[in-house]
Amino acid sequence: MIMLDLIKKAEKFKYKSLEYIESEDILNAEILADDDEALVIYTKESERLKIDWATNSPTKLMIRLKELINRVSFDQEIKKIHIEFIPEEIVPELEAYGFKISSEWVDFWNNKLEKSCYEQDKSLIIRNIIDREYHVASEITKSCKGISRGYYGESVDWIKDWYEKENSQVYVAEINNKIIGVCCVSLYGFDSSKGTVLWIREVAVDPNYHSQKIGLNLMSFAIDWGKKNGAKRSFLACDMDNRKAIRLYEGLGYEKISERGQINMEKNINR
Repeated sequence: MIMLDLIKKAEKFKYKSLEYIESEDILNAEILADDDEALVIYTKESERLKIDWATNSPTKLMIRLKELINRVSFDQEIKKIHIEFIPEEIVPELEAYGFKISSEWVDFWNNKLEKSCYEQDKSLIIRNIIDREYHVASEITKSCKGISRGYYGESVDWIKDWYEKENSQVYVAEINNKIIGVCCVSLYGFDSSKGTVLWIREVAVDPNYHSQKIGLNLMSFAIDWGKKNGAKRSFLACDMDNRKAIRLYEGLGYEKISERGQINMEKNINR
């Protein structure tokens, strides 16, 4: 309940990452600041601290970040500080304090959903995941860590929760009874005048099977599912440096929006 209250409180601030997260994502977070100048919470994730925040003043945010860095300087496990959804105008101030852009997720939209079908190799099967395969699907996503900036893969619980959400699906691609690819999708915007949206949340393929059009087949399958269920358009996000993935998306009719995307930054903790 405390974290849900913080998310609601963040609404009044001009700059914030807290509006983009769910309360269950920060259940284990510690509160660094909760006042009229800034909200700052942090979650320990292995070797890094993930910051979620809200403020009207970048200067006030920087004061809190410096306080946090001093607080964790004696924790030998913490190697970096990670902060997301940075507005473009705040980037220079964070860079001056040693933060660097770790990823920039740009939005892509397909407003026609025409180019969706692709003739599959007969040895390739695409189907719904089953519960005993959550672990395999998680491992495939984690095997792609580092292929795209800021991507670390998903946990078994995340795969399970996504599949069990209303209007969501997890598809797997298999060859010779071996799962080699995963695609997580969802439908939203049912009441929008522009039509229901198919969200391609995630596509991951075992690196040993890259350049074999597995991702193309997974996305084509997902787009066809979306169309059959009323989707009129589709959305996805991709790091701007992931050129290979962008070529795939553009080949299926997705177009990059003109605005900058979700800017995420990190600072290494030097001891």
